[in-house]
Amino acid sequence: MEVKQADLAVLGGGPGGYVGAIRAAKLGIKTIVIEKEYLGGTCLNWGCIPTKALFHVAEKIEEIKKSEIFGINAKFESLDFLKAMQRKDAVVSAQRQGLAFHFKKNGIELVRGKGKLTGIDTIEAELENGEKIIVKANNIMIATGAYAGSVPPFILDGEGIIDNIGILSLKEIPQSLMVVGGGVVGSEFANIFNAFGSKVTIIEILPRILSTESAEVASTITKVFEKKGIKILTNTVAEEVKKKDGRFICSLKGGQEIEADKILVSVGRKPISEDIGLENAGIETDEKGFIKVDSKLRTSAPNIYAVGDVTGGLQLAHVASEEGKIAAEIIAGKDKAIDYKVIPWAVFTSPEIGTVGLNEEQAKAAGYNVCYGTFPFSNSGKAFITGETEGFIKIVTDKDTGEILGAQMVGPRCSDLVHEVAVAMKGEIVVDTLAETVHSHPTLSEAVMEAAEDCFGLATHFSK
Repeated sequence: MEVKQADLAVLGGGPGGYVGAIRAAKLGIKTIVIEKEYLGGTCLNWGCIPTKALFHVAEKIEEIKKSEIFGINAKFESLDFLKAMQRKDAVVSAQRQGLAFHFKKNGIELVRGKGKLTGIDTIEAELENGEKIIVKANNIMIATGAYAGSVPPFILDGEGIIDNIGILSLKEIPQSLMVVGGGVVGSEFANIFNAFGSKVTIIEILPRILSTESAEVASTITKVFEKKGIKILTNTVAEEVKKKDGRFICSLKGGQEIEADKILVSVGRKPISEDIGLENAGIETDEKGFIKVDSKLRTSAPNIYAVGDVTGGLQLAHVASEEGKIAAEIIAGKDKAIDYKVIPWAVFTSPEIGTVGLNEEQAKAAGYNVCYGTFPFSNSGKAFITGETEGFIKIVTDKDTGEILGAQMVGPRCSDLVHEVAVAMKGEIVVDTLAETVHSHPTLSEAVMEAAEDCFGLATHFSK
C-alpha cells in the first residue's frame, strides 16, 4: 500500500479545507488534501455558487418585468430553464478548474478518495478504483462539512422530495413548489422559483420566516414575498405527506392540505462526522455529532484541527474559510485564534439582506446602552434611479462610546453594503467617523452614511 508523507493532511476539500490548504502551502507547509468528490465542497458545487447563478437569472427576469418604468418596451416571455441550468453548471465547472489551478501553483497534492482517520497522524484514503493510500502527517485538518437530512414526515427521495442538491438538478420548472423551512436556503429558493414561474408555498414551524434575522428584516421580506404571490404559512406543522397522480399532498396540523409537484426540504443540516474514524484518534463530538473544538480550532487530539460546518458553528462558507486560514496559521507556528465578533452574512432574496454583529434586541440583552440610526432606501436618490426602493439600513451602536455593535439591512446590493459596516467594526471605527466619511453621490452607499448620521438625528434625507 502506497504511503504519502506530509506536514498537513486535510480531510475534505470544501471552503474550509481548500482555503486552509492553500494558506498552509503559502506558509511553506507541505500539504495533501483528501477529497472524495469535487473541490469546493457544498458551497461551490451544490450551494452558494450555483444558487446565486440562478438568483442572478431571477434578478434579470424581475428587471425585465419592471423595465416599462424606464421607458423600455420589453416583455418577459419565457425562461429556457435548461439553458439557465447549463450556464449554472458552466459557472461551477469553471470555478472547479480554478481551484485545481491554485492547487497546482501552490504544490498541493490532491488525493481523490474517501478518507478515514486510522490514528492521530494517519488517514487511509480509498480511491474510486478500490485501491487504498495511506497519508501520514504531523498535523491533520478535518473539514468534512455537513449535509441535509430527511425531516419526518418528509423523506428525501431525490426526485419529488428533494434537498438543495436535488433542486439544483431539476430538468424542468415545477408548476408548484412547497418549501419546508423558511430559513435562508428555503427563502432563497422560494424567491428564485417564484421568479421562474412556480407557485410557491413556504411552511415554517416558527412564528416567522428568516428567524436568524431581525424581526424588522424578516417583516420586510415577508411583505415583499406575499406581494409577489409567495404563500407563507408560519406556526405550521406538517403531519403527513402522500403521493397521488405524480403530485404530493401534504396534510397540516389543523386539517389544511397543500398540493405540490415538488417539495424542497430546507430544515437543518447534519455533520459529516460518522465513518471518518474519529474514534481512532480519540476525537470528541457533542450529542449531535459535531466535532468539539477550542478557540484555536483544536480537537481533543492536539495535532488535529476541525473547521467549518462539521464543528456546528456558524454554517457559512466564509466562516469555514476563515477557520481554515486560522488553523493553517496556528500549524505554521503563529499565535492566532478565531474571532466571531465581526462575521457579516448575506441572504440573496430580492431585495437582498445584509447582516453583521448584534441587532437592537441582542445588544440590549447584552447590557449595552443602545442607540441606533436608520435610513430607508425610499429616501435614497440612487435607489429611486434604479427603481429599488424597498428596505432600509439600521446601524446599532453603544450610545456611551460610539462603538458600532452591528447592522441589519435589506434592500438593493445589501450583500455588498454590509461590508462597509463590517470593515468599520473590524477597524474599531466609531459611528461618528462613519457618519463623517464623505460618500460619493448618487450611490447606494450613501444610505450607510445617513444611517450613521441618524444615530445623532443628523441625517439629511431622513426625518423621523
